[in-house]
Amino acid sequence: MAKLITNPLLEIRLKGTQSQMGHQYGEIIASQGGYHEMLDFYPRMAESLLLSGLPRRARKGPAKGIAANLMQWAVNALSKNRDEDYSGRMTAMLRAANVSPEVGKHMLVMDVFQNSIGVLGRLGALHMNDRALLHAIPACTSAVVWGSMSADGELMHARNFDFPGVGVWDKSPTIVYSTPDKGIPYAYLGARGADVPGITAFNAEGLSVTFHTRFHKDVDFSSMGVIDLGHDIVRQARTIAEAIEIVASRKVASTWGIMVTSAKEKNAAVIETTAKKCRVTWGQHDRHGQTNHYLHSDLHDGEIATSAAWTPYTIDRMRLMDKFFRDAGERGGATLTDMQNFLGCDYEVDMPGKSRMMGSLVGHVMSVQSVVFKLQSGIVSLSVGEAPTGWGPYLDLAVNWSGDALRVVDLAKEKLSVVTAPYRQAEKARAYEHFQRGYLMDFGGAPLEDIVKEMQRAAEFAPEDTSLQFVLGALALESKDNAAGLVHFNAALASEAAPYRVGQNLLWASRAAAALGQKSEAEAYRRRLYGIQQPGLGELKRLAEKDAARLFPRRDFSDIVLNMAMLDAA
Repeated sequence: MAKLITNPLLEIRLKGTQSQMGHQYGEIIASQGGYHEMLDFYPRMAESLLLSGLPRRARKGPAKGIAANLMQWAVNALSKNRDEDYSGRMTAMLRAANVSPEVGKHMLVMDVFQNSIGVLGRLGALHMNDRALLHAIPACTSAVVWGSMSADGELMHARNFDFPGVGVWDKSPTIVYSTPDKGIPYAYLGARGADVPGITAFNAEGLSVTFHTRFHKDVDFSSMGVIDLGHDIVRQARTIAEAIEIVASRKVASTWGIMVTSAKEKNAAVIETTAKKCRVTWGQHDRHGQTNHYLHSDLHDGEIATSAAWTPYTIDRMRLMDKFFRDAGERGGATLTDMQNFLGCDYEVDMPGKSRMMGSLVGHVMSVQSVVFKLQSGIVSLSVGEAPTGWGPYLDLAVNWSGDALRVVDLAKEKLSVVTAPYRQAEKARAYEHFQRGYLMDFGGAPLEDIVKEMQRAAEFAPEDTSLQFVLGALALESKDNAAGLVHFNAALASEAAPYRVGQNLLWASRAAAALGQKSEAEAYRRRLYGIQQPGLGELKRLAEKDAARLFPRRDFSDIVLNMAMLDAA
């Protein structure tokens, strides 16, 4: 069952100087509407990200004001160093759309967030009492095939844009063609109100560019932000080598992995940055991919994992991608449909085919834009479904640099791909609706009891989903109901098979049992955890050993911090 975007897809064409194109874009979206929610969302999103690592009761009052002030300082610092042409484009767009130019600063939010984690890591202050002060968020997957790994030999670049804008970004997609007075014609995928060239983009020379989050100690608030860096690449680079040269010559503010592919060259490279270094990893064996950890060994020193779950989250999605590549190779290469389906993967690599709502998934609740570039054939296959957009349906758009300034795409007249995602079908679809509603309420700071109700309703329609049982267990502990928490962790353990997720449930089951005075049961859970031989469980085992050494078991977990985006708790 397809769940289509709320607002029609806009295909927009701009021409002239950056300022002129900004003004044209602003006039067009002003005429179409549906953009104020996006522009209102950016400042609120940044504040929510900064507060998400705090216990729920601490997210209001003084903390909220401090977060708002810190965010304003950070965006002001980054904005001072913006390219004048690009800054002028943003200002012209906002004025034409009757929006304060101040809003444009908040488009730099991801640089700010990643840099905040980097600074805390550099100061040794990222964690307090084994808990991250800032929560990482799911942050994109790209898979590229060509030659022998592609069914027809053409290069295909599949990309999920994972971003907190669920219910905003995914409802109003745009494809914006820009023909600048200086540089190469380029296009980017965005949403109404988000004029962000470069994040997910391509150009007339057959290059496609996608950015992915990294976390590292080497950051700088006085250098070039991601929007402008990507803009430079698609406007100036004709080859992958030229893209590398552009990035290497810039002083980059934040920590990124940039997938650059060339339909003409039939090759791909990931350009990885910190504020101090730039390194490149080329594709091999007709394939390349990235999630959110540094691929080049030169950048491992100083890399940050925000919590125990971060590393398995990014590594296991890469393992899932590697399996996709192996399977596609055995079939004679991936098709466009295969690439689309990969972006919708709703299972973990260690539990293939077992749909779940949370975990190390490619098709994730925060996937707000999904696309497959097939530029040799002049095709951009874009999801026109709501989040998780990787589930589709997809619409194949013909690349077209000429034509009307605005085309409003009537999806009723277009041929869309079939949606096969289990959580879009029948009862499971109802389960996902409740989960997504609860997830958004949690991100927005709703009362705990309201979030619990939504998750309980989701579990009624999907009782076999172990990720839901873990979340319900954590929420029960936060509600000071340790007995109910233990029941949910045991329910998850009854069918969970992914080693890291088993370890998570064992750790929290041992804590709930200890808080209930069940000392021997708590020790039994810990012994089971110690016995799992799987990379990535070292931190959970360390925490379990620390628990075992406590003279008095902790009985109050009301300050637990649950990260539904990554399926983690601390």
